[in-house]
Amino acid sequence: RFLETVQHFARQRLRDAGGTVTLRDRHFHFFYEEFGGALHPLSGPDQVRWLKRLQIEHENVRAALDWGLSSASLAERAVELAGSLFWYWAKRGLFEEGRLWLERAVALPAPPRLRARALIGLGHMDYFQGRLARTFACNEEALALGRAEGDMWVVAFALFGQALYKFESRELQQAAAFAVESREAARNHPELEAGSPEMILATVALMSSDVDGALRLFDEATESKRRIGNAWALGIVLSMTAGLRTIRGEFDLARIHATEAMSLCEQLEDPRGIAHNLDVFAGLLAAQGRAEDAARLWGASDGLLEKVGGSLMPSIAWVRDRYIESVKTQLGQDVFAAVHAQGRAMPAEEAIACVSER
Repeated sequence: RFLETVQHFARQRLRDAGGTVTLRDRHFHFFYEEFGGALHPLSGPDQVRWLKRLQIEHENVRAALDWGLSSASLAERAVELAGSLFWYWAKRGLFEEGRLWLERAVALPAPPRLRARALIGLGHMDYFQGRLARTFACNEEALALGRAEGDMWVVAFALFGQALYKFESRELQQAAAFAVESREAARNHPELEAGSPEMILATVALMSSDVDGALRLFDEATESKRRIGNAWALGIVLSMTAGLRTIRGEFDLARIHATEAMSLCEQLEDPRGIAHNLDVFAGLLAAQGRAEDAARLWGASDGLLEKVGGSLMPSIAWVRDRYIESVKTQLGQDVFAAVHAQGRAMPAEEAIACVSER
């Protein structure tokens, strides 16, 4: 809260007094104790409160990580802290920041269990930014470490990451095989996140034209996410289900799912999730013949993703792919480009308000 000049003066006085190292060590230990165990709460029913706590302490956490990752005596705990925070960076759209911290973490020597969790986090940052080859490499190493250590959380999560990679690479059979293996690895570990492999299997079924099977699996994933209280993951499943309901012509149900997903993303202040839901809403409007509104929302989605450094993954983009050419034909290329540009320049709040009014 201090002015920069006051901060500079205070830091200089501290250096002059010779207390910098002791104080920064104490500062690191305080925030390590606060958030070193954040990994699982950030995916549980209390995740909104944890996300808000971390947002309040964001600058303190940055300072603690910077010091810890630069200190030989604190490095191991700093790697653990970085690995525990990846859901914060993912759920708040801080992909580039998370990537930079986690790259520093995996560059340091650390016990296999801690390195594996940092690699899982780094793989997620790369995934959301579209660097799929690095996603695969991170999960591959994490999987080997997890198996060697008997850490089933790492095993299940790394297998799920490989399923995502294979799906985005359009290797559907391998994606399904990894998803099934991930589900089996997590079966006897109730503390692991439930329902995620079903999301992959549902999308693979959809791409294989098994619409009924996809809907059943999406419903299973929705039930699992509600049961464990993971609002962020529930929002993802609901947005996917909304897309599926759209192509089935079940527009009222699609709107219900998409509206709940958007509400969850707003509560979590998740810009990536908001962008993805704007895209799903655009598909819904396109399916209903509202080409100009759809083009505007696609633009708003692209603009928001550009701001956070994320990308529209194929697991959501297929809805756009299904309708965008017909919208361009209906509007004409010039009109489509102009309306899309309007949407790209639209503030997220305005785009959400447009969705709420439809």
